Amino acid sequence: IPKSSYYYGPPPPDTAFGTDPIGQIGIHHPREIVRIERDYSGGEIIQFSAVYPLEFEGRITPTQFLESVNAINEILISAHSLSHSCLDNMLAFFTLQLSRLVTTTHYEKEMSRLHQLIKDINKTTFNPVGLNIVWPKNVAFIFLEIEYY
Repeated sequence: IPKSSYYYGPPPPDTAFGTDPIGQIGIHHPREIVRIERDYSGGEIIQFSAVYPLEFEGRITPTQFLESVNAINEILISAHSLSHSCLDNMLAFFTLQLSRLVTTTHYEKEMSRLHQLIKDINKTTFNPVGLNIVWPKNVAFIFLEIEYY
């Protein structure tokens, strides 16, 4: 089972990159895993780098990758909105946390929206060409892993 690692430049010649997809997503193990790092240029805002990895050459276009990462970043930025967090916390404080039983927070709504977006991106763009985005909450949104089949 391959592990993701930090990106150090173009892939070595003995990797699976640039070959046709082999195996089925969800049944077989991926041949390689590409790690998309977080982008800290905006400070502590959670967002992923939109730099197109060379490993995806021939599978998806840079535009498809950029649109996918930007859609994910947009939801992440919305989920960590300060105004929504303040409102959710004030409501929870004034209702002695009972509001949590009745309503969901803005963060929880955005995370479910993000989960659905990643499923849709996988289904329409990534899975048909042998790529799969892994749910980034498993690694605390430190990086985005894309499995390469």
